[in-house]
Amino acid sequence: MFQRRLGFALVVLTMLALIQGGVAIWAIDGARQKVELGRLSSDLHAGFLAFSDSKNRLRTWLAQAQNVSQPDLEQRDFLLQEMQSHLQRLQVNSDRLAAQSTPENEPSGNLIAERRAALAIFNKLFQALEAAVLAMSISPDAEQFDLMDGQRLQVILADALARERTLLSNQRSDADRSLQQLITFAVLASITLTLTVVGMFWYFARALRRPIHELVTGAKAFQLGNLHHRLDEGMRDEFGRVAARMNLMAIELHQHRQTEQDRQQRLEDLVEVRTRELEDALTRLRQLGQQRQQLLEDISHELRTPTTSIRGEAEITLRGRPRSEEEYRQALRRIASDAAHLADVISDLLTMARSNIVEWQVQRQPLDPVVCLQDAIGQASTLGRLRNIKLHTENLETTTVLGDAQRLQQIFGILLDNAVQYSYPDGPVYITASQEEKQGKRLWELCVRDQGIGLPNSDEQRIFERGYRSANARHHRPDGQGVGLAIAMLLTRLHGGQLQIEGAAKGGCIARLHLPVHVSYVLSAESGLS
Repeated sequence: MFQRRLGFALVVLTMLALIQGGVAIWAIDGARQKVELGRLSSDLHAGFLAFSDSKNRLRTWLAQAQNVSQPDLEQRDFLLQEMQSHLQRLQVNSDRLAAQSTPENEPSGNLIAERRAALAIFNKLFQALEAAVLAMSISPDAEQFDLMDGQRLQVILADALARERTLLSNQRSDADRSLQQLITFAVLASITLTLTVVGMFWYFARALRRPIHELVTGAKAFQLGNLHHRLDEGMRDEFGRVAARMNLMAIELHQHRQTEQDRQQRLEDLVEVRTRELEDALTRLRQLGQQRQQLLEDISHELRTPTTSIRGEAEITLRGRPRSEEEYRQALRRIASDAAHLADVISDLLTMARSNIVEWQVQRQPLDPVVCLQDAIGQASTLGRLRNIKLHTENLETTTVLGDAQRLQQIFGILLDNAVQYSYPDGPVYITASQEEKQGKRLWELCVRDQGIGLPNSDEQRIFERGYRSANARHHRPDGQGVGLAIAMLLTRLHGGQLQIEGAAKGGCIARLHLPVHVSYVLSAESGLS
């Protein structure tokens, strides 16, 4: 239905546009003809004046030529040619005006005859003047300049000019009227066409407002996901068919959406399960990687000290002066002891690697820590001799603690190794061991003091972090890994003790290890005192 209405409206608008264009062309052509007639009349009027002016200048030339012996003949020829040219243009314009004139354009047909008669007289005058002037047989005062066939040229020229002025005025009036009519018609046609377009727009706007509003509302509802919305299918036109198609489309989309949501929900559940499994596996892999990395660091650190001690003992024995058999035996015994300690460390580390043990295992039993300390001092002394560092022992008080001999030797070895490694060449390391009582508990305290690079206050809280090394430590010993003190702290806590390292006032560091004294030793000591 709307298609037929739109087609009819387009046909009406096209016909109005064609009618307006045709009438406009007709009016413009009429105005053009009147303007053309007015221009021709104006050219005729100007031509008569120009011919009269040329005749007067020729008369003046004759007057001047009688007073000179050699007159200017070129000017004469130019004036004659100019008069002939004016006559020719007058004849052409007169013929064109006569051809375009109609009874409506020129009311009296006698005007054409009078114009042609005047042109014939002017033509005869020119021919007579041309012959007389070329023969120089005429004077400026001759009547030939004023009379022709008994008629005075001034009267004929005045009549022609008056006639052309009247005709020119009439033609201009007609042209003005035509232009005014054209403007009026253009305004009326534009108003008519505009009112027609506005009327059609208003009609179609009213007719299309409801169905378009219905379609836009439905489209917005579908865009927002409301596929349960339905358009009004009661419209008996193209919009009703569009609404029915859109309703069918919404039903199909709703079915597809429901199916897609079910599939997506199943997929999300499956992805969630797989994601949890992957996260658990990734967490286990990360933990395993950290455990492996920590184990490798511990192995590297624990193997370095005994191997360094063995190599150092061998190098010192070989490069020194010749020694007695007993001295060589003592060196070999120290090497054998360090090798046995190295074998224990390797066995322990292999056990940890095979069983995925992430922390050191401690088998605590009563023992004297000074014995383990002496073994550690022996190993550290070898390293000290390589660096010209002397280890001084002062007042190593014995006691009984619950501990693992191998682990305690590891703790002592780490503290002594750090003291030697971070001391300056020829520097001393002082070792003391004593008992003291703190907060009602008897403790055995090991103190290791060096005069090395020292420890800034800002590093005291982080020195036991695995892998941490201060700037001074990295500069003094670039090959360190920063795991020794972390191992020592772990083993100390497994023994129920405390470990702290602080910077000394006069340079260097002081390491303090506290281990709880065994209860049986405390009781025996108190009974001995009593």
